[in-house]
Amino acid sequence: MRVLIVGAGLTGCTLAHSLARESIASTLLERADEPGGLIRSEHMEGVLYEPHGSHIFHTEDREVWELANAMTPFRDYRHRVDILADGKVLNWPILLSDIDRQSNAQEIHRQLAERKGVDAAARAQAANFEEWCLELMGPILYERFIRPYTEKQWGRPARELSAQWAPRRVSVRWDNDPYLFPDPYQGWPAGPNGYTDLIDGLLDDPLVDVRYGVDVSLENLDEHARGVDADAIVLTCPLDVFAGGRLGELEWRGILVRNVHVPHVEYAQGAMVVNYPGAEFPFIRIHETKHASGQVCEGTVLGFEFTNAPTRYYPIETERNRSLNDRYQDLLREEIGADRLFFAGRLANYLYIDMDDCMRQALDAAGEVTAALRTRVAAS
Repeated sequence: MRVLIVGAGLTGCTLAHSLARESIASTLLERADEPGGLIRSEHMEGVLYEPHGSHIFHTEDREVWELANAMTPFRDYRHRVDILADGKVLNWPILLSDIDRQSNAQEIHRQLAERKGVDAAARAQAANFEEWCLELMGPILYERFIRPYTEKQWGRPARELSAQWAPRRVSVRWDNDPYLFPDPYQGWPAGPNGYTDLIDGLLDDPLVDVRYGVDVSLENLDEHARGVDADAIVLTCPLDVFAGGRLGELEWRGILVRNVHVPHVEYAQGAMVVNYPGAEFPFIRIHETKHASGQVCEGTVLGFEFTNAPTRYYPIETERNRSLNDRYQDLLREEIGADRLFFAGRLANYLYIDMDDCMRQALDAAGEVTAALRTRVAAS
């Protein structure tokens, strides 16, 4: 049995590894000339860094955490983010202890006190992103920390964005916990090549075949599937591109990270990520991987992140886009065959999800594919 996987990012690589553990071979077809997609790490002047921005592995999923650590050891790292707001470097998420350092502190305290009992999860079911944030923190903090950053990042008014992902991304820390993620399992790869070691570990199996520089589309899929005698197909790629835009284009928010080596200093900023929400800055964040890697060497690398690039980093979760991606999935099931087609990952499912969720989707998809193939064999 063999499965054809379109895309060799984290999702595709995890999927191939999981299928190999069930003695199922896979062929991954990747447009780029290397695997791993956006999470690959690289070196510049001997400094390990992330060319596509910071990725922090954090999860509540013990199975995913153990799988990642089986591929490469992880060092303990708790992610803290700084933000330049109100003319000061403050913590992100917003800390109650930082309020007194800001202007209008008394009014902010009053607005927060009025909202302390807000049920964040319930608000996410009914409100847009802007309304959710205003209910959580009031207008001063929203205008200072959230709206300019959000609209700079997404290129549209915050009220046009869904609140579904807000509880995972925005909070006020009444307990003054400065770290971004609360998950029990957190870290950053401890090996010499960062996340590239994770990807290489997932692909290190004789049942996994990866082919690079291959551009797969709905038009040529059948040729590729017959060429490897595939029994099932898993798409981890953007479906609008794969289908040639037949139903219209999905909206994506792209970024571009420009990385520069800074010699003769150990660190150039106080945290791995510093946010710059103000319109006066052309970039939105600056990344410094050394805070997470723990690498001891001279110099560092800073990554300046710019928004509105023509790349597919973030799906824009609106009703129109969600409905369109669902229609693409229905179209492809009809054209390719619902019994042999599966979807996994943030691109194919058009979801704003983290690395652990991508790996979880891959593991779940591998289970579905394995069950379907074995049922088919038993019935033949």
